[in-house]
Amino acid sequence: MVPEGLREFFAVSTGASATLLGLLFVAIAVEPKRIVCEQSPVESRSRASSAYTALLNVFFISLFGTIRGSSLGVLPLILAAVGLANALSIGVKLWRASPRGSRVLSSGVGLWLVSTVVYSLELWFAWQIARDPGNTAQMYNLAHVLVALYAVALGRAWEILGAREQGLFSTLFSPRSTNERHKEDRGDNTPE
Repeated sequence: MVPEGLREFFAVSTGASATLLGLLFVAIAVEPKRIVCEQSPVESRSRASSAYTALLNVFFISLFGTIRGSSLGVLPLILAAVGLANALSIGVKLWRASPRGSRVLSSGVGLWLVSTVVYSLELWFAWQIARDPGNTAQMYNLAHVLVALYAVALGRAWEILGAREQGLFSTLFSPRSTNERHKEDRGDNTPE
């Protein structure tokens, strides 16, 4: 049974994830050729798939969590497995699409690692809930994982918009060297 303390969280989360899914559809509809068509780069399709999967995951778990008298059951387990499979598939696609010399880091490796860890945690907590549906501590843990999935989805959506070159994620996970950033900051674009 879902604890009463989580019902409000699930209600708000359902609305938030539905809204973000709608905005994701709008962003893709504006430039589908750049983001999701066959000719689109693998990175763009992967970002869209990752954001969509994370938001669907949160939406359905949250929606189901709003039903009085229901337990989450195996739904989070199934959605976590789908999310983890999607994250691993994206990792393989990005690895295959990257040039041989630059396979060490790609622009989305940080978020890919985070999403893999988050889906793994979701799978663990969902397994605990499926084994013991009355375990409220694991349901609260699952709710925290859903918040992390929002972060993954928003990070990917941010990248879809083309804004990945600015902000925290580019600083932490950019494959460009610090020396290249300093040159850009000084306005020096001459190659070494």
